[in-house]
Amino acid sequence: MRALRAGAAACAAGLFLYASAVRAQDQTTQELDSEPTRLNRTQPVAVPEPAPRPDAAPGLPGLPGKFTFGGAIRARYDWRFNDVSRGGAPKASEHFDFDTLSLKAAYDSDTIFGAFQYRFYGASSIYGPLNGYKGYPGEVSFPMWAYVGYRLTPQDSITVGLNQAPFGLVPYFGASFIETLGFAMGLEEVYNFGVKYAHVEADLNYQFGFYPGANPNAFGISADSARYSTNIVRADSYVPFGARNAEQNMFIGRAEYFVVKNDFASLAFGASIWHSDLHNFDTRQTGTKQLEGVHALATYGPWGFKGIYIRQDIDARNPIRNDLVTVGGFDFSYNMATRGNFVSGEVTYKIADPIGPFTAVPYFGYSAYYKDKPGFRTSERFILGSAWTLTADPNLVIYTEGVFGRNDPFVGAGQFANGLAMGGDNRWKTRFIMNIGYYF
Repeated sequence: MRALRAGAAACAAGLFLYASAVRAQDQTTQELDSEPTRLNRTQPVAVPEPAPRPDAAPGLPGLPGKFTFGGAIRARYDWRFNDVSRGGAPKASEHFDFDTLSLKAAYDSDTIFGAFQYRFYGASSIYGPLNGYKGYPGEVSFPMWAYVGYRLTPQDSITVGLNQAPFGLVPYFGASFIETLGFAMGLEEVYNFGVKYAHVEADLNYQFGFYPGANPNAFGISADSARYSTNIVRADSYVPFGARNAEQNMFIGRAEYFVVKNDFASLAFGASIWHSDLHNFDTRQTGTKQLEGVHALATYGPWGFKGIYIRQDIDARNPIRNDLVTVGGFDFSYNMATRGNFVSGEVTYKIADPIGPFTAVPYFGYSAYYKDKPGFRTSERFILGSAWTLTADPNLVIYTEGVFGRNDPFVGAGQFANGLAMGGDNRWKTRFIMNIGYYF
């Protein structure tokens, strides 16, 4: 059993790198083909289900659609400026590790579509003996998505299975590799089991979903957190005041309208709502989770902008503390304040000419969680980074990011277990991340 010690702090510093998805090539192929980066493509387009790919391989005999197979392998360099030694002394640390192996398959036709992606982690500074692992590749693994769908019309579709919940800016709140604090809170890029209806027009799109249960626990050593997206979970023993809940009966919907959309500029506004039940395993009572959000996205020439506001109200019906709830993902769990306001904003710029052998898209983003309870410190994150795509082989993508966080569970030692709840030491922490991925 892992203890909450310096090792957990190191886990916090690196875990969120795993929690960031492989970037999407184009939001019009949101779940079918999510590699390598959508930043060098036209944006923004918020289409919830994939369109047929002209380069897809021929279908199997007797099936008119097309199959595609692929995956990704990634490595990462992580320089943590506010880490601690095993004895608790402050230090800076550097790690170069294997990050992820993902394998995927997809099928697409005029009517039926579907996709499956599975991910493997392990053999790194995060999933090592210090945190209770044996340290071999694949020790932690889980599906990212697994769904099938049917196109009712060119504009309407039904999707069933493990698919992305239609909430907020889809598929991502921003362009950064490690994503915003919204991912750590379970607001951004959440995949759950259920059914989703989607309607997409040129200027208007809306989606509604019902999800009986969350993304399930898969293979790892945690109590309930071996899963891709962040969900409300049963806490591990190292989480102080850890809660034991499960989210059920999720009703989720969003709508988005483009006021302007042309080759040079675009502007869209949207709104989302999320209501669900929370079962508490200790009190056996049923609480609720309620989210309301509004968002905007725009482009102007090479510039891009995304912004979102979300109100969160959770009644977890916990036996001891109802001002926090435990969430988890990637085989680790931590606490989050149940009530507050989340905000995020990001600006991107697509550089027209290559920089050496790469095409570059720099970005700057800010996200924060302002908690209702007096004494609970605000969690904040700044990201300054760039996506680099190799011009000669666009399958090679490198992300470089400077991350500055305060009471951020994934930036700096001592913030992990309660950074999103009552907060950490309220000091700014820094880390630098470089992720190198080849997508095949």
